[in-house]
Amino acid sequence: MKFKFKFGDLFLGIGTAVAIILSIVLWIFIMTNDQRFSHIAQSPHSSSVNRDQLRNRNTKDLYDLYIPTNSYGFKKGHPYRLYDSKKNLPFEFSRSLKNAKVTKTVDVSSSRADYEKLLNNPNFIQLTYPDEITLRLFANYNLDKRNREFNRIFIPNSNSWLYLGNDKTNQVYRLSLSGVNFNRLRKYAKNAKYQSQVSFIRMKSGYSTFYDKSYDWKVYSYITNYQSDSFFVNRLLGTSGVTSRTSKDGQTTYSLNYSNRLRVPNADKSNDHNYLYTNYEKGRIPNVNNRLLDSVYYVYNLGLTEQDLRFFDADKDSVSYVNNIEGIPVFLNEHDVQVNTKFSTGAINVAFNSINFQIPVPFDGETERLESTDEMIDRLATNGLRKDDIEKVIIGFKVEKDKSNNSLVNLVPAYFVKAYGEWKSADEWSKQDMQIYRSNKVAVEREAK
Repeated sequence: MKFKFKFGDLFLGIGTAVAIILSIVLWIFIMTNDQRFSHIAQSPHSSSVNRDQLRNRNTKDLYDLYIPTNSYGFKKGHPYRLYDSKKNLPFEFSRSLKNAKVTKTVDVSSSRADYEKLLNNPNFIQLTYPDEITLRLFANYNLDKRNREFNRIFIPNSNSWLYLGNDKTNQVYRLSLSGVNFNRLRKYAKNAKYQSQVSFIRMKSGYSTFYDKSYDWKVYSYITNYQSDSFFVNRLLGTSGVTSRTSKDGQTTYSLNYSNRLRVPNADKSNDHNYLYTNYEKGRIPNVNNRLLDSVYYVYNLGLTEQDLRFFDADKDSVSYVNNIEGIPVFLNEHDVQVNTKFSTGAINVAFNSINFQIPVPFDGETERLESTDEMIDRLATNGLRKDDIEKVIIGFKVEKDKSNNSLVNLVPAYFVKAYGEWKSADEWSKQDMQIYRSNKVAVEREAK
């Protein structure tokens, strides 16, 4: 019996040691194989950010949200999407940009033919934003008051200049730079994986990335959690200033002196975790540059803990943000963004979702095969969604609950299409009655006349 007892202790000790070593290996695997953790040193979202700081660009929070989301290079004369799980090219560009000084800006061309030549020029690395931002977003640069909107960056072999491009207008700007070095970015691009061959195809709102053939895309899994209602009430309305609380249709609205309201979602099994914060503030709708700046102020006031929240879309009166994981946007509840800030003359509305993609689960080999983009476009055309009515096409993640655990979700790749001002997955568009959309479009056009 004494021998058996010591033998059991030995196996128990070995088992414990193996478990500890396995945990360490798993932690290292997660930290080194997911871009989510490749730059975890970013500052946490903080309520100390105020609007004056943002208007004066005295905060690094702008660079956290306004990082390019995709990068492209050329192989044998063809453009490819670049990907590196350890070296984040857009982050490296953003870090280099912080030290840059723009010494001169020149409007180069607005010709579509010239723009398409530049798009297919193998001498440039390309970084893209999902929608237009402004050069004045990051600094005044002692330039004129024009905002100069762009969404594509062309990086040459030189460190003294680069091009900015606007996919919608075909406008190209040449920036002369000092105090910047893109050598490490070029090294990362050279060593990156040329993941999939693409083409840049003109759509209604600019150029979309088309994938020339079907590809297998990874399915990622995350452990998620949600902040409580009280967290957002305290964060947005204060701990002692709430003056009223009303309930209607299962939803609760908290108010602060009639100037601020927060509507929280139903606390039942169908809870979609969607909140709506309203700040009643009279004034004109800000210009495009100040909408981008002011939206950052409201996003950071929410106190969301995401490391990967990124700028996604901007229309005439709104700015939206999504989680961007492995360079791909995440859509919630079929097609929702995570934060949408909408400006009007009487109020600012911030619709947001409280989901937090907390812990990535190591990739288990599961993939989703997506058809070529042309095949997807043809499929939608058979249902009545014409190519001419499509504004943008992207590949994004849809969130699916995992049956094994309530806190586990799977991020499944799918095509998403923006048409008639709405984002929906390709599968959703294939089920819509497009005659209704076309009739509404005609009615709006008649009213405009």
